[in-house]
Amino acid sequence: MAATESLPGQSSDLEGNSLGLGGLPTSLRLLCVGSVEPSWVTLTLQLDSLGCMEPSFKWVSTANEALALLRDESFDCLLVRINPARQDSSDDPLSLARGIRAGGCADPIVIVTVAIDDATWTEALRLNVDLLVSAKGWESSALVQSIQRSVERGRMLHEIDRLSAADRRRLVRERDEADYLLSQQRRILTALERFAVPADGMISNGAGPPRDASPSARDPLRLPPEFDDYYQELLRTYVIMGSGNLASEIGKLADLLAQASLSPREVLDLHLSRVESLVRGLGNRSTRHVMSRADLLALELMVHLGECYQRRSMLASGIAASEALAQPAADEAG
Repeated sequence: MAATESLPGQSSDLEGNSLGLGGLPTSLRLLCVGSVEPSWVTLTLQLDSLGCMEPSFKWVSTANEALALLRDESFDCLLVRINPARQDSSDDPLSLARGIRAGGCADPIVIVTVAIDDATWTEALRLNVDLLVSAKGWESSALVQSIQRSVERGRMLHEIDRLSAADRRRLVRERDEADYLLSQQRRILTALERFAVPADGMISNGAGPPRDASPSARDPLRLPPEFDDYYQELLRTYVIMGSGNLASEIGKLADLLAQASLSPREVLDLHLSRVESLVRGLGNRSTRHVMSRADLLALELMVHLGECYQRRSMLASGIAASEALAQPAADEAG
């Protein structure tokens, strides 16, 4: 049977249509599927009371006609009436809904029937299909409310999908941004390696550990094996809580790193390794907050480390000055 149309077709784009008092588009498009054509007058009057002043209806009698029509058009809602008197016992009442969903159509669907079993109801919920159980069929007073609820839920699901897609794009963008920032910081460290040892073989002026370039001359302390886990946990805590009560902990960490004679460049290299590990394990969580907190931790740690080396440098200078003053006295006594 050919499809019949009561009003000229109009766009079904919910975002482009204005909404009536009941939340339905003023130019609502409905596709009705059933062996009996609905009473358009009754349906039009009920929709008009909700501010839907220019509805457009189409009716087809078979599922094949409905699927063929859906390939070319979209609707704000699909109404499917199941007539048990004409339904074969082997027919699946949700076959049309299943075919529509399999084709990628997410239009709201309302199935009108006089009875339903638990298995069919469960499958309808899985397919995101609304059910109206009424012996009056198209003439049910609850039909418009069922349409209203289905359209509203469809709009809500569409908005959820839109926000989810936007959130996924944001996470991908933040992850790319974090990877770029980490790679830039790695490039800075690589460039600083060329200046790690000055031409005279000494690091001075309090900029790093006061040591000879020769490994035999400095004999640095080794970091304990559990240091990586400790720093990883400190980084996680800092990301979650911020500096807070961690200032003293960071100061103690800087003292330990200074005793191990690690330069600021080596400390930053260690920090970046832990940050990279943390970012890789974030999954679907945001990286922007992690990167900003990690940068603050690195800055705070560098300040404490610089103060540690400054104190060591001042202490070494004081000892050297004392020895220089004591040397003439020793020479005179000799």
